[in-house]
Amino acid sequence: MFNILLNEDELGAVVRAHILIEQYVDHFLSLVVSNHDYLDKMSIDFSNKVKLAVAMGLDEEIYKPINSITSIRNKFAHRANFKLDSSDVKSFYDSFVAEDRDGIQDIISNNPDRPEGLSNKYSRLSIKEQLVVMVILLAIRIEHEVKFELDYALEKIDESEDEIDA
Repeated sequence: MFNILLNEDELGAVVRAHILIEQYVDHFLSLVVSNHDYLDKMSIDFSNKVKLAVAMGLDEEIYKPINSITSIRNKFAHRANFKLDSSDVKSFYDSFVAEDRDGIQDIISNNPDRPEGLSNKYSRLSIKEQLVVMVILLAIRIEHEVKFELDYALEKIDESEDEIDA
């Protein structure tokens, strides 16, 4: 995903990044909601899906970063000549909790999959590269939440099978 986002222009990177985050939120919801078909029938917008996901157990710490990348996406969607600037990226960065901000540097300094030519220092990255690194961290955080829910569901299935066998 790193290379795909980095090879896009700013608009493409932001739109693809948002699509990625939305897919992860949808996947999370599909795991925690008994009948996902009714979510589709409700036609709720992404903002409300995120709120529902948090209400259903998605870590509240990633609510602000999701809203921040959505805000950036909306600026591109509603302003024909919008350009990503350092204040947008700084707001996105500031939306993360301190532990996640530390993780942003780890993604580029300790990642064997770091794309060739990408600096290993966050401060040396271009504005778009900084945004992409933060999106990758956000995706990892949501993916972790999805894995947690899957593990929990499998644990419940195992407990049910044990009760049946007893």
